[in-house]
Amino acid sequence: SPRRSSRRPRDTVRDAMSVSQIRGGMGNITNFGRIVAKRVKDGLYAGRNVKYGNNVSEDGGNKTRRTWKPNSHRKRLYSEVLDRLVSVNVTAHALRCIDKAGGLDAYLLNTRPKDLLSNKAMDLRREIVAAITQGAGPGHAVGVPPRREQRAAAFAAAEAGGGQA
Repeated sequence: SPRRSSRRPRDTVRDAMSVSQIRGGMGNITNFGRIVAKRVKDGLYAGRNVKYGNNVSEDGGNKTRRTWKPNSHRKRLYSEVLDRLVSVNVTAHALRCIDKAGGLDAYLLNTRPKDLLSNKAMDLRREIVAAITQGAGPGHAVGVPPRREQRAAAFAAAEAGGGQA
């Protein structure tokens, strides 16, 4: 005779729910392809994440679990394209990468999205690209927003007018 299962029948209500209903109000979630801490998604961490390991005592070799957190700080970095300061959590390694790339804009535009691992970085990148494409109309240099060009023209006109006096 067939065996009877002691398990209860599947919950059909849960099976019928859509993915968006299961997620609830979680909003826009980017899948970075690996487990990334929530704090890393909110700043520029340049691949740095929380690491886990042991403290090992010298005498007995006793092991105690511990974590190593990224060396992150709240900094205001200047974006040339956006022409403003951007407040962001950033690690010391990310600051070195930004300097090496030649600034915040160059770092965000030239780093692959899968290496940025950050929603904040992707949002800034979209803003920068939008500012570049907006400023690429007729008579504008690519990568320079019109507001900055107007300031440069006004400065040049003031210098030219001041030299004649």
